Amino acid sequence: MINEKFLHFIWKFQLFNFSNLQDVNQLAIQILKPGFHNDNAGPDFLNARIQIGDVLWCGDVEIHIKSSDWYAHKHQLDNKYDAVILHVVYEHNRNVTNRSGAPIICLELKNLIPDTYLKEYESLSNSVANLPCSYAIGNLTNIFWESFTEGLLIERLEHKMSFVEQLFLDADKNFQECFYQLLAYSLGLKINAEAMLVLSKKTPFLLLHKHRNNRTQIEALLYGQSGLIDISPKDKYPRTLKLEYKFLSQKYKLEAASYLKWSFFRLRPSSFPTLRISYLADFVCNSSGVFEHLFSFKSLKSISKHLNLQGSNYWKSHYVFDKTVKSVVKRMGKSTQDLVVINAVLPFCFFYARQKSDHEMMMRVVEAYRELKAEENKIIRYYTNAAVKVKSAFTSQALIHLHQNYCIPRNCLNCRVFNQILK
Repeated sequence: MINEKFLHFIWKFQLFNFSNLQDVNQLAIQILKPGFHNDNAGPDFLNARIQIGDVLWCGDVEIHIKSSDWYAHKHQLDNKYDAVILHVVYEHNRNVTNRSGAPIICLELKNLIPDTYLKEYESLSNSVANLPCSYAIGNLTNIFWESFTEGLLIERLEHKMSFVEQLFLDADKNFQECFYQLLAYSLGLKINAEAMLVLSKKTPFLLLHKHRNNRTQIEALLYGQSGLIDISPKDKYPRTLKLEYKFLSQKYKLEAASYLKWSFFRLRPSSFPTLRISYLADFVCNSSGVFEHLFSFKSLKSISKHLNLQGSNYWKSHYVFDKTVKSVVKRMGKSTQDLVVINAVLPFCFFYARQKSDHEMMMRVVEAYRELKAEENKIIRYYTNAAVKVKSAFTSQALIHLHQNYCIPRNCLNCRVFNQILK
């Protein structure tokens, strides 16, 4: 089914037959510049340059299914359409004029668009597959992917900036507080991310940093604020935390976030929020020097040593309070460290660099994704199963953005993959 979005795509990328191109009155047409796609009110493409007969026209282009839509949309009464030099339609069924009564030259595309293009578009837009273009996407060249993925990755980073900026504003424009909250959010994974974020906001970094030489007090503040300690804990350590928290909460006028909903269901014990909170405490205890590296960002190596986080002694033999397990040091694994870098460290550094207009640092952040192993999840499997090569997080992050913003909403017409497949 032909629609205007499809015709916009065809015109934008000039995907029609150019041989002996003529308007509906047999005047020769040469398109020198199709114009810029306009997302606001007014003509669909602005500032086009088109040779029609012996005259070079500079102006706007309006696109419709049928030429009579010009009147249906009342463009003949709107001064925004006075500069239209070409009316591009799928089917010409009526001559049209502008406000002054001058006729507008019309180009009919009905017999100029290859049937395969429409069939491809209908197939993709109506597909129920997770990756509708899986039959062809694996055949695209490495040169195309290198260029395309860089653009997608930057799009993804820009998309994340609104979230980071909101944290920054909520933290009274304190960069340290902003990163601490972003780190807490990423440590919570998807299922406990919001709860970890609320906990970090209710237990600020600058407050915890006053107690950086006392791990027990930091954990007392975090676990006390989390509401995870039972009213009457059995083990000595949570009892100590509870007593410490009682004193510190009175000192700082704190109130436990008892409303927080923590999830343990279907999580591996290593991902339990009890353990992740201890990792957050470890970061605070060992945060000396980390912000200097974040604010300059030379390499991942300089920051990774600050992410080798581990639980306190109590968590060697526990995953939750009052339940003993076999004793082993609980340390954040390499895959989790990589996720923290992907979802917290690099977005924060990109945001900081943008705030400081440091374009060189921004590009160092983008290139750092090449040093990280690609994520392994169902979205990435859609692409690898379609023979797309995913070498690093540089590509995997780009593909996640592609899937969320183009594949799921079937936004194929704005996707370079669809354009490349048609070519």
